[in-house]
Amino acid sequence: MDNRSYERASAEARKQEQQESARRLREFPTFEKFSDDDLKKLVEAAHRTSTSGPWPLIRQHTPSDACYILLSGEAGVYVGHERIALVGPGEIIGESALRRGKLRNATVTTTGRAEVLHIERDDLERLLTEIRALRETLDETVARHVPASATAEPS
Repeated sequence: MDNRSYERASAEARKQEQQESARRLREFPTFEKFSDDDLKKLVEAAHRTSTSGPWPLIRQHTPSDACYILLSGEAGVYVGHERIALVGPGEIIGESALRRGKLRNATVTTTGRAEVLHIERDDLERLLTEIRALRETLDETVARHVPASATAEPS
């Protein structure tokens, strides 16, 4: 296979993977407000990754640099050594990526086999300006994950 054939085959495989990722996102209630074009933009900006066993996606007390969307599998959310939540497919994980300079307040580790979409902070910020439904969904996710007292401004 010459370089051009390889590049075409690689581009076609990536396109098919993106279409599959968008189709899977469409199955989750989290993404019901998203248009097909919104989902296409989202998966084009993401990197799809698979794990074959437990794998830390996010580590507590590290800089917030990306977020993840769980396509399959489950992930445990830990503060210290205590598991405080278990999240499943369709969940957005690491929404704190938008808080530059802040450290993660939890560790999130897949519990076994999983597929995730990984979105770097700069891509996420760009997508938030392009996809209104993503901004709304992230705001809802933050509201569920962060206690009101933690987001309140000091008097």
